[in-house]
Amino acid sequence: MATEINIDPVTRLEGHLGVSVSVEDGIVVDAKCSGTMFRGFETILIGRDPRDAPVLSQRICGVCHQSHRITGVRALENLAGTRVPDGARVMRNLIEAVTTVYSHALWFYALGGPDYSDAVTKNGLTRLDPITGQGYREAVANQRKLHEVMSILGAKVPHQMTYIHGGMTHQPSVEKIMQVKTRMLEVSDWVGSTANLPAVLEDKLAGKPNDYSKGHALNDVVDWAVYALSEGADKWGGGHGKYISYGVYDMADGSLFEPSGVWDGSKVIPMDEKKITEHVKYSWYTDDSGGTPASAPTPKTKHDKAGAYSWSKTPRYGTMAVEGGPLARLVIAGIDPFDLRKNLGGGSGKASTFNRTLARMQETLLLRDKIVEWLDELVPGQKTYTDFEVPEKGIGVGLWEAPRGPVGHWTEIEGKKIKRYQIIAGTTWNATPRDDMGTRGVIEEALIGVPVPDVKNPVNVVRTVRSYDPCLACTVHVMTPAGQKYSIQVT
Repeated sequence: MATEINIDPVTRLEGHLGVSVSVEDGIVVDAKCSGTMFRGFETILIGRDPRDAPVLSQRICGVCHQSHRITGVRALENLAGTRVPDGARVMRNLIEAVTTVYSHALWFYALGGPDYSDAVTKNGLTRLDPITGQGYREAVANQRKLHEVMSILGAKVPHQMTYIHGGMTHQPSVEKIMQVKTRMLEVSDWVGSTANLPAVLEDKLAGKPNDYSKGHALNDVVDWAVYALSEGADKWGGGHGKYISYGVYDMADGSLFEPSGVWDGSKVIPMDEKKITEHVKYSWYTDDSGGTPASAPTPKTKHDKAGAYSWSKTPRYGTMAVEGGPLARLVIAGIDPFDLRKNLGGGSGKASTFNRTLARMQETLLLRDKIVEWLDELVPGQKTYTDFEVPEKGIGVGLWEAPRGPVGHWTEIEGKKIKRYQIIAGTTWNATPRDDMGTRGVIEEALIGVPVPDVKNPVNVVRTVRSYDPCLACTVHVMTPAGQKYSIQVT
């Protein structure tokens, strides 16, 4: 007989997520993910000046705020056919990359890492202990420095203010460039040189004591990896094994540093925005609230809908359930630094709780190195803005990547006002209910087969959920303090 385990809320993630699993013979055989807050930002934006959308929509989240702002800006620029100056391109890349490094460090030390710490497992990894661990304390200090970098480039954190339709609101100066470089060098010293990673891994496998002169974070990641492999994290959490990336980081030649694409299980195929749809059969929305984001109506709530169990809608690429996030981006880009996923995780493109986490750490090193390179591309006083005028009407699409996955903003303007707005956040691709055909959501499928030796302590369930670094604040948005239910309809 199956044992039902309900974890609601799942802690140590952004927002409110409930997970329910059925366990038979120590293995998960079924799962459901529930976003337990109503999403309302599309409704808020109707009738406003289109230039308000990036400012308001970035309030969706206090972590990925810049990702929503830039995506909303890009939707407007797409509609107007605006091309920003090169100086703005570089500064935008820097803000996004610094935010992603910050977010990945936050996840490793404060959200996901504690699942593998001595405080939870008595395995000796005390640096990963929450609050008291030395690694945790160091991470907080370095995250502050990364926030200072984002404040220098973005004016404030959270909800930075310098992205604007047409470019950036300010120009790089010698002083700002040096302030950013100083802080990034300090953070980089704490992380450790990327070139040191093979030596740190070799030392660990040889049983040598940690050499923190090669990097504090590098040693922590390697300690985690060796322990996670001993727990079998490379054997479970696979899910559908398909990925999507909208692409991120604009290059001078028009390409993307991390390209767009879809991994269909065997190969990368071009990503076509028109194949993106949202299903709502198991979501608390009316049946006509789904469809293609470029034409679907603003979602209307139906909280008493039979069979529904989430405020999240269910994005699909064609008919495929696809995973977004660091692993997806690196698989589609064909990047596996030092062949770590290939050699340790059973395959560069293999999905698992282990590889999903390892890819996040690989991307951190990759972007840290690019930040140093991109800082050298900044020219004091270079042009960062071009004139922008709101079009009379039209439809614009902004596609980008937040740390957790693909972010899309679709805006329709009529009479220079927002007629319709749609948002698909990064976690919306992962933490979804089933689609209209009954296919499980991405996290739901990843939970199938996860071992649960002790139903009173289902640690592998939350390890797998947290390997996606879910952000339900982005996926669903509004609730009332007293818990009242409301039916909202825009006419």
